[in-house]
Amino acid sequence: MKKILIVEDELDLGENLEEILTVLGYNVSPVISDGNMVLDYLRFSQPDLILMDVLIDGDMDGIELAKKIKEAYHIPIIFLTGYSDKMILDRISKVMYEGYLLKPFHIETLKTCLYLTFKNQEGPKKKAKPQTLKIRDKGFMVPVPVEDITVLEADGLYTKIYTLSKPYTIRDILKDVTEKLPDETFLRIHKSFTINVNHINAYNAKELTVGGQIIPMRRGFLKKLKGILEERKVLSVN
Repeated sequence: MKKILIVEDELDLGENLEEILTVLGYNVSPVISDGNMVLDYLRFSQPDLILMDVLIDGDMDGIELAKKIKEAYHIPIIFLTGYSDKMILDRISKVMYEGYLLKPFHIETLKTCLYLTFKNQEGPKKKAKPQTLKIRDKGFMVPVPVEDITVLEADGLYTKIYTLSKPYTIRDILKDVTEKLPDETFLRIHKSFTINVNHINAYNAKELTVGGQIIPMRRGFLKKLKGILEERKVLSVN
Protein backbone atom coordinates (compact mmCIF):
# COMPACT_ATOMS: atom_id res chain seq x y z
CA MET A 1 0.00 0.00 0.00
CA LYS A 2 1.40 3.39 -1.04
CA LYS A 3 2.07 5.83 1.79
CA ILE A 4 1.25 9.53 1.28
CA LEU A 5 2.33 12.47 3.43
CA ILE A 6 0.04 15.52 3.52
CA VAL A 7 1.73 18.88 4.17
CA GLU A 8 -1.13 21.29 4.82
CA ASP A 9 -1.68 24.17 7.27
CA GLU A 10 -5.48 24.12 7.02
CA LEU A 11 -6.44 21.47 9.58
CA ASP A 12 -9.94 20.84 8.20
CA LEU A 13 -8.65 20.40 4.65
CA GLY A 14 -5.82 18.17 5.84
CA GLU A 15 -8.22 15.90 7.74
CA ASN A 16 -10.60 15.83 4.78
CA LEU A 17 -7.76 14.83 2.45
CA GLU A 18 -6.63 12.18 4.91
CA GLU A 19 -10.13 10.66 4.94
CA ILE A 20 -10.41 10.74 1.13
CA LEU A 21 -7.00 9.11 0.62
CA THR A 22 -7.81 6.39 3.13
CA VAL A 23 -11.04 5.61 1.26
CA LEU A 24 -9.04 5.49 -1.98
CA GLY A 25 -6.84 2.79 -0.45
CA TYR A 26 -3.72 4.74 0.51
CA ASN A 27 -1.79 4.66 3.78
CA VAL A 28 -1.69 8.24 5.07
CA SER A 29 1.03 9.65 7.32
CA PRO A 30 0.07 12.21 10.01
CA VAL A 31 -0.74 15.63 8.50
CA ILE A 32 2.14 18.08 9.07
CA SER A 33 1.89 21.86 8.66
CA ASP A 34 5.44 23.06 9.39
CA GLY A 35 8.37 22.70 6.98
CA ASN A 36 11.03 21.95 9.58
CA MET A 37 8.81 19.29 11.13
CA VAL A 38 8.49 17.69 7.69
CA LEU A 39 12.29 17.55 7.29
CA ASP A 40 12.60 15.99 10.74
CA TYR A 41 9.94 13.41 9.86
CA LEU A 42 11.69 12.45 6.61
CA ARG A 43 14.91 11.64 8.43
CA PHE A 44 13.15 8.67 10.00
CA SER A 45 10.32 7.78 7.62
CA GLN A 46 9.86 8.39 3.90
CA PRO A 47 6.48 8.28 2.14
CA ASP A 48 5.93 7.21 -1.46
CA LEU A 49 4.47 10.64 -2.33
CA ILE A 50 3.93 14.07 -0.76
CA LEU A 51 0.88 16.30 -1.25
CA MET A 52 2.44 19.72 -0.68
CA ASP A 53 0.47 22.87 0.06
CA VAL A 54 2.28 26.00 -1.15
CA LEU A 55 1.46 28.15 1.89
CA ILE A 56 2.39 26.34 5.10
CA ASP A 57 3.45 27.18 8.66
CA GLY A 58 7.05 27.94 9.62
CA ASP A 59 9.91 29.89 8.09
CA MET A 60 9.66 28.35 4.61
CA ASP A 61 6.80 27.85 2.21
CA GLY A 62 5.93 24.65 0.38
CA ILE A 63 8.01 25.54 -2.67
CA GLU A 64 11.17 26.10 -0.62
CA LEU A 65 10.45 22.92 1.32
CA ALA A 66 9.97 20.91 -1.89
CA LYS A 67 13.36 22.11 -3.14
CA LYS A 68 15.07 20.95 0.07
CA ILE A 69 13.32 17.59 -0.10
CA LYS A 70 14.31 17.02 -3.73
CA GLU A 71 17.95 17.79 -2.89
CA ALA A 72 18.01 14.96 -0.36
CA TYR A 73 15.34 12.45 -1.43
CA HIS A 74 13.66 11.06 -4.55
CA ILE A 75 10.07 11.46 -3.39
CA PRO A 76 7.31 12.48 -5.86
CA ILE A 77 5.64 15.78 -4.94
CA ILE A 78 2.23 17.07 -6.01
CA PHE A 79 1.61 20.73 -5.19
CA LEU A 80 -1.72 21.92 -3.77
CA THR A 81 -2.54 25.61 -3.95
CA GLY A 82 -5.37 28.06 -4.17
CA TYR A 83 -3.12 30.49 -6.09
CA SER A 84 -2.52 30.46 -9.83
CA ASP A 85 -0.70 33.76 -10.34
CA LYS A 86 2.41 33.84 -12.52
CA MET A 87 4.85 34.45 -9.66
CA ILE A 88 3.78 31.28 -7.85
CA LEU A 89 3.80 29.25 -11.05
CA ASP A 90 7.26 30.54 -12.02
CA ARG A 91 8.66 29.51 -8.63
CA ILE A 92 7.04 26.07 -8.84
CA SER A 93 8.43 25.57 -12.34
CA LYS A 94 11.98 25.79 -10.96
CA VAL A 95 11.43 22.82 -8.64
CA MET A 96 11.23 19.17 -9.73
CA TYR A 97 7.62 18.14 -9.12
CA GLU A 98 5.22 15.52 -10.42
CA GLY A 99 1.85 17.26 -10.30
CA TYR A 100 -0.12 20.42 -9.53
CA LEU A 101 -3.67 20.68 -8.22
CA LEU A 102 -5.50 24.00 -7.97
CA LYS A 103 -7.88 24.24 -4.99
CA PRO A 104 -10.72 23.46 -4.86
CA PHE A 105 -10.40 20.20 -6.81
CA HIS A 106 -12.70 17.20 -7.31
CA ILE A 107 -11.95 13.79 -5.83
CA GLU A 108 -11.72 12.31 -9.33
CA THR A 109 -9.09 14.90 -10.29
CA LEU A 110 -7.03 13.96 -7.21
CA LYS A 111 -7.50 10.25 -7.90
CA THR A 112 -6.33 10.64 -11.50
CA CYS A 113 -3.33 12.77 -10.54
CA LEU A 114 -2.18 10.22 -7.95
CA TYR A 115 -2.68 7.30 -10.33
CA LEU A 116 -0.65 8.91 -13.12
CA THR A 117 2.12 9.99 -10.73
CA PHE A 118 2.58 6.48 -9.33
CA LYS A 119 2.29 4.98 -12.82
CA ASN A 120 5.12 7.21 -14.04
CA GLN A 121 7.31 5.94 -11.20
CA GLU A 122 6.98 2.38 -12.48
CA GLY A 123 8.61 0.83 -15.49
CA PRO A 124 12.07 -0.45 -16.39
CA LYS A 125 13.97 2.52 -14.98
CA LYS A 126 15.81 1.86 -11.75
CA LYS A 127 14.48 3.34 -8.57
CA ALA A 128 16.80 6.19 -7.65
CA LYS A 129 18.72 5.67 -4.45
CA PRO A 130 18.80 8.30 -1.73
CA GLN A 131 21.59 10.87 -1.67
CA THR A 132 22.09 10.51 2.09
CA LEU A 133 22.83 7.51 4.27
CA LYS A 134 21.18 7.64 7.68
CA ILE A 135 23.64 6.61 10.41
CA ARG A 136 22.90 6.34 14.12
CA ASP A 137 25.76 7.96 16.03
CA LYS A 138 25.77 8.35 19.84
CA GLY A 139 21.98 8.23 20.03
CA PHE A 140 21.38 10.63 17.13
CA MET A 141 20.32 9.88 13.54
CA VAL A 142 22.84 11.58 11.23
CA PRO A 143 22.02 12.00 7.49
CA VAL A 144 25.46 11.61 5.85
CA PRO A 145 25.72 12.78 2.19
CA VAL A 146 26.81 9.80 0.09
CA GLU A 147 29.31 11.95 -1.80
CA ASP A 148 31.21 12.43 1.48
CA ILE A 149 31.65 8.67 1.98
CA THR A 150 35.07 7.43 0.83
CA VAL A 151 35.36 3.81 1.98
CA LEU A 152 33.19 1.13 3.60
CA GLU A 153 34.94 -1.72 5.41
CA ALA A 154 33.44 -5.02 6.59
CA ASP A 155 33.92 -5.78 10.27
CA GLY A 156 31.98 -8.96 11.01
CA LEU A 157 28.33 -8.03 11.53
CA TYR A 158 29.31 -4.36 11.47
CA THR A 159 30.46 -1.97 8.75
CA LYS A 160 32.94 0.85 9.21
CA ILE A 161 32.02 3.90 7.14
CA TYR A 162 34.78 6.41 6.45
CA THR A 163 33.77 9.92 5.37
CA LEU A 164 35.60 13.17 4.63
CA SER A 165 34.94 14.38 8.18
CA LYS A 166 34.86 11.32 10.48
CA PRO A 167 34.43 7.53 10.63
CA TYR A 168 31.27 5.74 11.78
CA THR A 169 30.49 2.13 12.69
CA ILE A 170 27.02 0.69 12.12
CA ARG A 171 25.47 -2.70 12.88
CA ASP A 172 24.86 -3.84 9.31
CA ILE A 173 26.87 -6.10 7.00
CA LEU A 174 28.84 -4.56 4.12
CA LYS A 175 26.69 -6.17 1.41
CA ASP A 176 23.47 -4.64 2.75
CA VAL A 177 24.99 -1.17 3.22
CA THR A 178 26.50 -1.22 -0.29
CA GLU A 179 23.08 -2.04 -1.79
CA LYS A 180 21.69 1.20 -0.33
CA LEU A 181 24.26 3.31 -2.21
CA PRO A 182 24.30 4.45 -5.88
CA ASP A 183 25.65 1.65 -8.10
CA GLU A 184 27.38 4.08 -10.45
CA THR A 185 29.52 5.54 -7.66
CA PHE A 186 30.24 2.73 -5.18
CA LEU A 187 32.16 -0.44 -6.13
CA ARG A 188 32.71 -3.60 -4.07
CA ILE A 189 36.41 -3.73 -4.92
CA HIS A 190 37.26 -6.48 -2.42
CA LYS A 191 35.31 -8.88 -0.18
CA SER A 192 35.95 -6.52 2.74
CA PHE A 193 35.83 -3.12 1.01
CA THR A 194 33.47 -0.93 -1.01
CA ILE A 195 34.90 2.33 -2.35
CA ASN A 196 33.59 5.61 -3.76
CA VAL A 197 35.21 5.93 -7.20
CA ASN A 198 35.08 9.73 -6.95
CA HIS A 199 37.63 9.60 -4.12
CA ILE A 200 40.24 7.37 -5.81
CA ASN A 201 43.65 9.07 -5.65
CA ALA A 202 45.80 6.36 -7.27
CA TYR A 203 45.79 2.63 -8.06
CA ASN A 204 47.82 -0.27 -9.40
CA ALA A 205 47.09 -3.95 -10.10
CA LYS A 206 46.84 -4.85 -6.41
CA GLU A 207 45.59 -1.84 -4.45
CA LEU A 208 44.09 1.64 -4.50
CA THR A 209 44.50 4.80 -2.51
CA VAL A 210 41.06 6.14 -1.62
CA GLY A 211 40.62 9.16 0.61
CA GLY A 212 44.13 8.64 1.98
CA GLN A 213 43.57 4.92 2.76
CA ILE A 214 45.29 2.02 1.01
CA ILE A 215 42.65 -0.52 -0.05
CA PRO A 216 43.40 -4.01 -1.46
CA MET A 217 41.81 -4.91 -4.79
CA ARG A 218 40.61 -8.39 -5.68
CA ARG A 219 42.46 -10.33 -8.39
CA GLY A 220 41.35 -9.64 -11.95
CA PHE A 221 39.46 -6.44 -11.14
CA LEU A 222 41.99 -4.00 -12.62
CA LYS A 223 40.63 -4.16 -16.19
CA LYS A 224 37.07 -3.49 -15.04
CA LEU A 225 38.23 -0.63 -12.82
CA LYS A 226 40.14 1.02 -15.67
CA GLY A 227 37.08 0.82 -17.90
CA ILE A 228 34.87 2.40 -15.25
CA LEU A 229 37.32 5.21 -14.53
CA GLU A 230 37.99 5.96 -18.19
CA GLU A 231 34.27 6.10 -18.89
CA ARG A 232 33.66 8.44 -15.96
CA LYS A 233 36.91 10.34 -16.52
CA VAL A 234 37.49 10.26 -12.79
CA LEU A 235 41.22 9.59 -12.99
CA SER A 236 43.89 9.74 -15.66
CA VAL A 237 45.70 6.41 -15.85
CA ASN A 238 49.49 6.68 -16.04
